[in-house]
Amino acid sequence: MLIRAFKDSGLVPVIIIVLFTGALWAGLFINPPVVTGAGDGNIMPLWSAILDFFQGLPVLSVIFSLIMTVLLIIIMVRFNTSVFFINRRTYLPAFIYVLLYSVFPGQMVLNPALPAAILIVAGLWRMVESYRHDGIAYSFFDAAMLISAGGLFYAGAVWFILLALIGTLVLRSADIREITLTVAGALLPWILFYAVWFLTGKDPGELTAVIYSNLFSDVPAVTWSRTLIILLAVVFLNFLPGIVTLIPEMSSKKIKSRKTFSMLVWMLVISITVYFVLPSVSVEMIAIGAVPTAYITANYFSFTKRTRTAEILLWAMVVMLVISRIWPD
Repeated sequence: MLIRAFKDSGLVPVIIIVLFTGALWAGLFINPPVVTGAGDGNIMPLWSAILDFFQGLPVLSVIFSLIMTVLLIIIMVRFNTSVFFINRRTYLPAFIYVLLYSVFPGQMVLNPALPAAILIVAGLWRMVESYRHDGIAYSFFDAAMLISAGGLFYAGAVWFILLALIGTLVLRSADIREITLTVAGALLPWILFYAVWFLTGKDPGELTAVIYSNLFSDVPAVTWSRTLIILLAVVFLNFLPGIVTLIPEMSSKKIKSRKTFSMLVWMLVISITVYFVLPSVSVEMIAIGAVPTAYITANYFSFTKRTRTAEILLWAMVVMLVISRIWPD
């Protein structure tokens, strides 16, 4: 069974992840999406350069996207291994992330939120390292800089700078110096980017207009098919027991684990809020929102005594993913 297999820390769970990842990405290699380049669209400058690079290289764009996905799940596993907030060495967060990220296959290749997700998770890891650090925690400067840099690829990542500010209050005692460092770290990537933009002879006002458009302009609506709605309902049923059991269990967890899960919950709250509030954010946000969802779900699956129910829920998600690929309407 899947969950029991992931209680092993050997090669078995790695093989399972490889097999499932290969199956979910196989169709994209067989029939890769067309990459047309950025053109004259209002796309964040760094991501625009990436789109132009992969123009006419559909297979290479799939490989690039898969490599970024693998890099992200490796960071996710290493993050838990380092901090140990899920009190078990497990690859379950990586496996669940692969499943969740595959819910919207149209967003799997060249999703600008994916490199942003990598930087946000790296920033979160850096913040958690500040716990019980004596003196000023300069790691908040690093974390805010990483998260803010994600906005150069995907404008929606800018809102996660709030996560760094929340971290100064959740992980540390309120300190104006650390908050100031966090703000400075968040501003630095944009100051440098504006400077390079200006020095290369481009109009800073044009850059500001592009950023504003990416932050607040409407994006095309997504078609919600019956199969997709059922799949999302199954995903929610997998996640619901995790969040319901996590809240009362928080008080019994070690302080560092409790604070880490608090940060993950805040990351999820920000993801959901910007998705429903901002017209510029669409289903590409799955790349970021799936991270805390995967951790919370994996935590429940790792320790639940209702193993049979958990197995049914997990397999239901796998089966619905297959059905959604065969009958997408």
